[in-house]
Amino acid sequence: MSKMDFQETLERLRREFIDDASERLDRIDGYIDRLYRNDGDLKSDLVGFQREIHSMKGSAGTYGFHSVTLIAHRLEDYIETIPQISRDQMLSFQAYVDRMREILESGTEIEEQKLKKILDELPSSALATQSLPKGQADNIFLVMPKGVQRRLITTELVSRGFRMAFSSHPLEAFGLVISLKPKLIVSSIEFDQLSGVELAHALRGVDATKNIPIVLFTSYDAKKLNSTQIPENTRIIHKGPNFASELGDQLMDVELIA
Repeated sequence: MSKMDFQETLERLRREFIDDASERLDRIDGYIDRLYRNDGDLKSDLVGFQREIHSMKGSAGTYGFHSVTLIAHRLEDYIETIPQISRDQMLSFQAYVDRMREILESGTEIEEQKLKKILDELPSSALATQSLPKGQADNIFLVMPKGVQRRLITTELVSRGFRMAFSSHPLEAFGLVISLKPKLIVSSIEFDQLSGVELAHALRGVDATKNIPIVLFTSYDAKKLNSTQIPENTRIIHKGPNFASELGDQLMDVELIA
């Protein structure tokens, strides 16, 4: 296949993706409309809505729309911070969907500065704009497997005014952190394949993330960790029975770097 044929094939696949994505967004709009009007099977529609968002997140980046992937990921993060989804929140979800549609209909990926503005202006939990001083109600990136404890930590931190973003594993987190550039990274140390400490070292080696404060937590005795192996601007804390509230207390004291 010649270079020209290859480029034509890529462009054809990209156009097909945009058409498919437009139909997916139409289905998402339908879910939002039914959920808002409480017209249908609530549980089934919520599952379908989240499944379509997850599929959009997974496929958009493959076809050059990294911004759509990040907006879809931010929507999933937003949903995770909501204790119970209400009818009125459907309008907030619609704002995310509209931004994705605008980008896809333009047929062109947007520049980083415009994407940052969009992400900053998207709706978030109401609590994430109340507790912290202006300019500090930005996202904490939490790297931790899904489960009850992640939910408890999320509830605690959102109640303190933090906006949250999530990843379940350091390998996924690395790329997302570079793209989102959160004000603070909080990660478990214990993972398979790549530890939280290794993630911290990797992020310290990238200009875009080298100055972001990192908090690592562990179930083991934090005092036994070799402090020489911990990168600069990284705090280690022990995960005890009151970990969620203690973490919230400590993070209020962490200097968030602008």
